[in-house]
Amino acid sequence: MTTGIIEIDFDIIEEIWKDKLWPGRKSPIETHSAMLYSSKEYDTGNFLLPAYYHGYYVNNKLIGVNSCHLCVDKSIRSRGLWVDEMYRKNGYGKRLLEASIGMARAHKGSAIWSFPRKSSWPTYNSAGFALTSDWKQTETSEANAYCYLGLN
Repeated sequence: MTTGIIEIDFDIIEEIWKDKLWPGRKSPIETHSAMLYSSKEYDTGNFLLPAYYHGYYVNNKLIGVNSCHLCVDKSIRSRGLWVDEMYRKNGYGKRLLEASIGMARAHKGSAIWSFPRKSSWPTYNSAGFALTSDWKQTETSEANAYCYLGLN
């Protein structure tokens, strides 16, 4: 029986993102994001750097996912946090974020950041992230904002 966080393939996380996190999304779901922290600029150089995908399993059932990837500015982006509704408010999302924070530290990232939905903000806050922008509407949510955790 598998219980815990393990690395998963992009194909696995992509299905969750497509069907559960971002249903109806029009832009393609890719392995990385070209976004840079708190910037209107994009850099496709992010796609040349490593990405990691984590799945949280409870009794062999995938109940949560998150990814992180290195960015050209030496930061790490946490992306695509999702926890099954039946398992929310039990710390699984925080543990997935902590796995990404651990990966960021292992790669000597300067910081880890994300662009979560407002509904997910309490989970990011519990993992030590600071909110660093106002909320704004995006393609995938009515309210997203930047958050940041320095690692130095």
